[in-house]
Amino acid sequence: MKEVFIVTGGFFDGSSEGYIGKVFLLRSKSKKISLRFEVSIITEPPTPSLRVKNKGFAGGSIYNNHLWLCSSNQVLAYSLPDFELTQVIDDPLFNDLHYVLPEKDGLFVVNTGLESLDYFNYDGKLINRTLLTSDERTIQRTSAVPDFRVIDSKPHFMHANYCFRKDDGHMLLTLVRQRRIVDTGNWGWASPEYSASPHEGFIAYYAPINKDCLWVTTVPGEIIASDIVTGEIIKKWDLKNSQIAPGWTRGLYILVDGFLVGVTKIRSSNAGYYSGWGKEDVENSRTTVSYIPFENKLPTVSIDVLNDRNSKVFSILSADKSMQL
Repeated sequence: MKEVFIVTGGFFDGSSEGYIGKVFLLRSKSKKISLRFEVSIITEPPTPSLRVKNKGFAGGSIYNNHLWLCSSNQVLAYSLPDFELTQVIDDPLFNDLHYVLPEKDGLFVVNTGLESLDYFNYDGKLINRTLLTSDERTIQRTSAVPDFRVIDSKPHFMHANYCFRKDDGHMLLTLVRQRRIVDTGNWGWASPEYSASPHEGFIAYYAPINKDCLWVTTVPGEIIASDIVTGEIIKKWDLKNSQIAPGWTRGLYILVDGFLVGVTKIRSSNAGYYSGWGKEDVENSRTTVSYIPFENKLPTVSIDVLNDRNSKVFSILSADKSMQL
């Protein structure tokens, strides 16, 4: 049996290229699991003047036979299964985009650099922009530079990086700096305060307890499942105990019997972000996608993802049926 997943990311090698790849999860008749990675495309973002070194592609979603994907300052649509670029959405205040969530009537864009949650229709028109910091700060930051799209916008007060809709219609937004997830319907906390900066923030079924949970990864290598209503942490995995190479953890997909998780190689630019990483961790770190089983007795499995180019992993997505032919 074969399952196919799309992986998105970029490189920390001085280029502005991004990549889209596929991870194949293979299950033998004896239920042994193996992984294989295959590059689909490596390409520059389409507009030369908007390319930013070391950014590449960030988070994406699959919707209506397209992979919707963020570069640093554009939203891109790639048709499936051929990965042809079919649409580009631009905005003069896009900066350090981290995630795009397509829905029936439009696209939510997590505009990390501007510190906003943006909503566009499929014609590329901005319908609504919700600022996460003050109007005054936003005006000051955007008016002081000739092109906000290509500047280093840090420091970020919130550093939003992911959004997801609950069954009740409320939108969840993950905030790295606050180490929590907010419900944008009432701006109350929708998660516990995590022990480290979170990525992701989506709801998925956790088969061992027959229950939907709120899932995140954290920078140093935790995968956490929480109760959607109470915020109580139900289960936590620490990758330090999973016999895979340590690294900046981001990219998660929940399976019936385990999960796939992305780890990005530690380098000087991010090693100081988490003090728990030691010299040995930095030396052993690699960029990988790994399968972690829910049953502790079963082995973990890892596969390198363009590690020789100092790559990074952003999204792990289940490919639709057209990709599995």
